[in-house]
Amino acid sequence: MKRNIRRASALIIFVLAGCAGCPMDPFGNGDNRLVILSYNCQNLFDDVRQGEEYPEYDPSSGEWTNETYLGKLAALAAAIQKAPEEPDILLLQEVENSGTLERLSRDFLPLGGYDFYAAPRAHGAAVQTGLLSRIPVEKLLVHRPGGSESERNILEIWLNPEGDEGGERIVLMNNHWKSRLGGAEATEPQRLRSALLLRRRVEELNRDFTGINILFAGDFNEDPWETGREYPTALGTKEDFVAPPVIRVAGESDEDASGEESAAAPDFYAFWSEIPEGGSYFYGGTWERIDHFFWNRSLADGSGWDVAGCILVDDPLLLNEYGTPLAYSGKTMRGYSDHLPLLLVLERQ
Repeated sequence: MKRNIRRASALIIFVLAGCAGCPMDPFGNGDNRLVILSYNCQNLFDDVRQGEEYPEYDPSSGEWTNETYLGKLAALAAAIQKAPEEPDILLLQEVENSGTLERLSRDFLPLGGYDFYAAPRAHGAAVQTGLLSRIPVEKLLVHRPGGSESERNILEIWLNPEGDEGGERIVLMNNHWKSRLGGAEATEPQRLRSALLLRRRVEELNRDFTGINILFAGDFNEDPWETGREYPTALGTKEDFVAPPVIRVAGESDEDASGEESAAAPDFYAFWSEIPEGGSYFYGGTWERIDHFFWNRSLADGSGWDVAGCILVDDPLLLNEYGTPLAYSGKTMRGYSDHLPLLLVLERQ
């Protein structure tokens, strides 16, 4: 696989007939290159009371105003523009609604060409997963893990970058799993539900579409290689677990001494596999790797669309004086997010 990795069950179906099969607008990055950015943008709320906001983002409290909302949009746009390559697709987490993304695209990223935007609401969840795209979205599916009203949607985004009926499809899954607030073991069942939903969906896709390209992204609130746990985990490798992880991630043991992939190939390859230190989120004095890209073997087989590179967007602008993410503050109107963005590049071989 060609890689250049470095730092720097409810279902709603939206069939976008107007985009299916239409010619692709030229990429800003070239017809054979697709750039995707995933970013937990830290509570992008608008200035209209909806009733499900977190208390500090409820406009009726007087703390979250039109000024702080516009400041947040400006900060988010500035963070996106610090990516070393201009993204074709933005996969965002912690977005209140589609209206915030429309405003972001129209007023703060007007030259980006992000004509498609969506953040379908999950009743009971204060924040959603969302996306903006400058290339046609063929189909958008919305999955709900269930079990709790607070669990967020998983967005399934179908792309046909070549723009013709026989083109090679790419399926993106934008995630925001349950946080570990309340304890990692106590909250693991909710992450397991999200992982099981993905696992079953992947099985369906592999059954119905041989060789389909699948890419997971988002804030999973879990390390890619959960090891040493005394309870089952959503993510992990084939070794050092109580029960097999729901989604198995490539580890060092998946290659033999010659560097060739073992017969027991992993289900997914991980963004963090070749980044030796650091992370995308800093908590309790420790860097955490809870934001991810995971891709299947079809995006690593040397033909068609393949992962060509991944970058942790750690531009100094996005960091505080301690070198950790500079979170946005409505009081000071400074900062960006408590997470760092991840960038992934796909190239057509």
